[in-house]
Amino acid sequence: MKTVPDGFQNEFLFVLEFNNKMIKELNPLLREVIDDLFPFCNNNSIVKAWRNHNPDEKGDIILKVNNFIRSISIKKGSRNSVHVESLKSFEYFLQSYGINNKIIKEYKLFHYGIESEENTKILNSFEYCRKNVDKINNINNNLIKIPPYVMVDRFILKGRVSKYEVDGLIYGTVDDFLWINKNQVKEIIKDNLTKKSSSVHYSSLFIQPFNRCINKNDKYSWRKDYVQVKWYSLFDDIIKYKGNINMFTYFAKKI
Repeated sequence: MKTVPDGFQNEFLFVLEFNNKMIKELNPLLREVIDDLFPFCNNNSIVKAWRNHNPDEKGDIILKVNNFIRSISIKKGSRNSVHVESLKSFEYFLQSYGINNKIIKEYKLFHYGIESEENTKILNSFEYCRKNVDKINNINNNLIKIPPYVMVDRFILKGRVSKYEVDGLIYGTVDDFLWINKNQVKEIIKDNLTKKSSSVHYSSLFIQPFNRCINKNDKYSWRKDYVQVKWYSLFDDIIKYKGNINMFTYFAKKI
């Protein structure tokens, strides 16, 4: 029997929780999302929800209240992947934002795990980063020159070809989740621009090969030519951001 991937099942459960409910019938967690996305709709308005089947868009589910439509990206668990694209299109993207060919060449060596053109042995990420600290730092110091709003749109909110941003991100399951809207996503990435790492990254987003295919498994060999972006610290970053907002609100009330 074919099983439904856990992520798809989670999205479907969110659809069920939202769909055909009056706003006043939603639990407090779901109300936070609706009140943020549809602030002018009254409590008796009906929420319509469905899964988004357009693979070119970042939104996993679509919500509609009255004539207003919003989309949401849903994540859960650890090691969250937020973006995948071909290495070739990623190269074009870097070039379009002024990253020179020397840096792109250094990224490609990292991507394929090749220490140098003379030594073509494929290294795993840990080995490569340990042996090539200066190259990794050089890549990161150039990536940071790209504006945060560009990276956020590319990797989280819009993707490579979509015309529309997602309106926010849910992390978790229907019974226990965190919500951040798209502006808060942008703020989190901007706030973490100074984050340090021994691997290739931009703020909290780690840029890496989809699979280096070191074991030469034919089933996954195509993945070595694709870039994957992961947001490993997604939960921690949301908690930290929410905590800072609550602290600011607390002190604002004291003044």
